[in-house]
Amino acid sequence: MDRKALRYKLHCACFVLAAWSPGVAAPQVPAPHARVELISRQTAIAPGAGLQLGIHFTLEPGWHVYWINPGDSGQPPSFQWRLPPGFTAGEVQWPRPERMQSSSELADYGYHDDVLLMVPIHAAQFINNEQTSGLRFAAEAKWLVCREVCIPEHADLELFLHSGAIRENPATAKLFADAEKLLPVPMPHGWSAVAESRKNDFLLTVAGGKPITTAIFFPLEPGQIDNPAPQKLQAIPSGAKITLKKSDLLLKPVNVLRGVLAVPGGPAYRIEAPVRHPIQ
Repeated sequence: MDRKALRYKLHCACFVLAAWSPGVAAPQVPAPHARVELISRQTAIAPGAGLQLGIHFTLEPGWHVYWINPGDSGQPPSFQWRLPPGFTAGEVQWPRPERMQSSSELADYGYHDDVLLMVPIHAAQFINNEQTSGLRFAAEAKWLVCREVCIPEHADLELFLHSGAIRENPATAKLFADAEKLLPVPMPHGWSAVAESRKNDFLLTVAGGKPITTAIFFPLEPGQIDNPAPQKLQAIPSGAKITLKKSDLLLKPVNVLRGVLAVPGGPAYRIEAPVRHPIQ
């Protein structure tokens, strides 16, 4: 079986399993190989104020869950929110991932040990007297936890918060603070990124005013680069040039190469590199 067929088979198998996974209703779920809970950064909420919730995965050694782009197999966690009237959920804030490669044919992106997926919640402008005694926040969560095999899981998570003065929850403050440090940030002022589309690869050039000697690029869009292929980095006085092999699944031109550039021991930067195409 060729690599393209193997990737397609693995992706489809994970999707079907996740769609049929059974539900578990519990505020804190001790699932196989993971513990999952819904937590809040604040102890109370105020009308019109922001609220930060998070789904915290604690994983057994060797097991992992996936990033927003899972790579060659798997699925990222997904959440269906059930919020009080007037409350809305923002986008999941994804920390920088790890590159997980068990063979020369496949590579995935995800998280080991534990990860907090933070979600901003926008509060209603008005909270009535009946709601002040306790507001229910719930999420239907689906995820794959994987090692040599993937196990689909599905749970109903919930927590209750009161209306009142906003204070940071001392029980969860460190978890949220540590997770924030792992979030990709915009490139610093004066940095730039551009990519050149060549026959078999993209040449990503990041200019940051000083040499970048080690880094790894995580693509946001699946099917653009060959995930298991080595990323060849050449440090230059102003930054780095990174050669990214094109995926054999790439079917149309890429106009912007979006992803995360992670520098070991440093921050992870959000990259949006316009792609230059050769003149025909």
